[in-house]
Formats: sequence, C-alpha cells, structure tokens
Amino acid sequence: MRGVARLLVLSAVVTTSCGDDSGIADDTIAEATVRVRADGCGPRTELGTGTSIGDGLVVTAAHVVAGADRVEVVDPSGEMTPAEVVMFDPVLDVATLRPNTDPGPPAPLRADPASEGETGVIAIPSANGSIELVDVEVVQRVTILTTDIYRDEQVQRPGLRVAVTVEPGDSGAMVHLAGGGVGIVWSRSTERSDQAWTVDLPDELRSPASRRALMEPVDTGPCP
Repeated sequence: MRGVARLLVLSAVVTTSCGDDSGIADDTIAEATVRVRADGCGPRTELGTGTSIGDGLVVTAAHVVAGADRVEVVDPSGEMTPAEVVMFDPVLDVATLRPNTDPGPPAPLRADPASEGETGVIAIPSANGSIELVDVEVVQRVTILTTDIYRDEQVQRPGLRVAVTVEPGDSGAMVHLAGGGVGIVWSRSTERSDQAWTVDLPDELRSPASRRALMEPVDTGPCP
C-alpha cells in the first residue's frame, strides 16, 4: 500500500481535483496515462507505465520493452492496442511507442528544469482500470552515475531524485509538476525505499517535428 497516494481517478468517472500540486487537471493526467505490456522475455509479461506525449506517441522506460516480441498499451478505458517501439535508448532508459490507434489526449511537457522542493504527482494505472495519483516531491537535481539497462557500461543520466514510493509496474511513469511533465521514473532508490530516480525527457521528444519523424519500428535489443 502506498503511503503517499492521495487520489483515485476512475476511468469510468474521471474527476478533477481543485488542489492538484501539478497545476494540471487530474483528468488530463489520467487520460494521458496508459499501462504498457511487453511479451518476449521469458514466460512473464513485463508491465510498465506510459504517458501520451502527442503526435500519437507514448513514452515509457526502455527496460520495460527491451527484447520484446510484442508490445501493447492499455488505455484508462481498458482498451488494448498493439504498439511499435519507434525509439529505444538503453543508455537513458527511455523508449517511445507508436500505438496502432491514437493513445488519447497528451500530457503537457515542461521546458523549464525542475527545482528542489517542487511538488506534483505521478500517475499509475491500477489493476481495476483506475488511475492512481501519487504525490511526488523533487529532492535534488542530479546527474546519476549508473549503468545502461544491460549493466554493460557506466553511463550518466541527467534527472531527478524524487520522494515517492514506486513499485514493480511503475517504471516509465511521468513526473508531472506545475507546467507539465519533466521526467520518467526508471528505478527505486537502493538507499531509501521512499525515493526514486527519474531521467529527463530527451530533447527530441519535446519537439513536435522530431516526434512526428518517429515512424519506423526500431530494434529493442536483447532481454535485459
């Protein structure tokens, strides 16, 4: 059970909170959030979270779809749609999907960097089809020294350390602050279970022209 969950936004009846720290209507965040399902790496389906970012695209974490034979997105209404991976970055741990049908209204993206102490939410699809909004606070802007998703080489990821409790299936969730989304959750902290790491959205995903150019399927590499 999450200690910081503050609101359930049901897919059947989407409500708007008047006190949302992100400055974005709850229904906008909920409608942009999808579940990502990936098959092909063993008997278990890999689950992650994705966010519609415009131009028919959904962004998630690369390790969710690495090595997948089949990728699907499930929208808040429960509709499941096959999707192609059109961008895959194992260094940043970011992937972009193009579902066969439009993923729905996009979440706004923010150009300005996040500051320490800012608060907002991440949105997580629940098993019953609802969208759970979970409070998040920016602890620190950092360049994270880690490894690529295959643990083959050391890499640096620009992003945030945030105060939020994440669980399996939450990877790929977007951090929504005032003005829009600022980064993608890729891991829980190994030092504190109530903190997580995010990576900044790549510049090409902030540009409508660059997003529209992401049309062709790309290789998702081996299973991590």
